[in-house]
Amino acid sequence: MKTKLMIGIGAALAIGLSACSKDEGQGVVENSAEQAALAGLVISEKPADAVSIVQLRKQAKAGDTVTFTGHALGSRSVFVDGRAVMIMGDPEVLISCSLIEGDNCSTPWDVCCEDPDEIKASIVTVQVLDGEGKIIKAGLKGVAGITELSDLTIVGEVAEKSTDDNMLINATAIYLNQ
Repeated sequence: MKTKLMIGIGAALAIGLSACSKDEGQGVVENSAEQAALAGLVISEKPADAVSIVQLRKQAKAGDTVTFTGHALGSRSVFVDGRAVMIMGDPEVLISCSLIEGDNCSTPWDVCCEDPDEIKASIVTVQVLDGEGKIIKAGLKGVAGITELSDLTIVGEVAEKSTDDNMLINATAIYLNQ
C-alpha cells in the first residue's frame, strides 16, 4: 500500500515538474530574483472564504480561481529542491506522524499510516510559475518561514494539467497562518 502511495505522490510531483525546463549542461540555480518572486507571493492578510483541501478537490475544476487552507504534509518529501513545488494535505482528514503518540518517525509530516485512497483525496500539489508559465527554479521551503507542517492558506488557479488523481494548483498568493 505504501509503495502505491509513494508511486502516486511521485507521479504527482512528476506532473508538476513536467512544465520545468532545464538548460542543457547547467544545473538548477536559485537566484535572488527567483527567491524575491517567491517572497513577493507571501501576503500579510488572511484571505477570506478558504475551503479545506477535501472540499476543494470535490468542487474545483481546471481554470477555477480557488482559496484553500491546509498543511505542508503528505509525503516523505513535501518540498521539491530547487523548484517552487510542494505537497499540501488536509489536516482535518490526514493524521501526520507528528500527531501519532509514540511515533518517532524521522519525517513527522509524512502521512504513511493513512489509507492511500484517503491520502489521494486529501492532498494537492502547489506550484509557482514564472511569467512564461514555467515552474520557478527556487524552492518554497524557507520562504517566509514555510516548512514541513506549516499551516497555509493558498490563493491560486487549478492548473489545466490537473487530473482526478492529482490536483495541481498554480499559486498566486500564500498566507502563513499563525
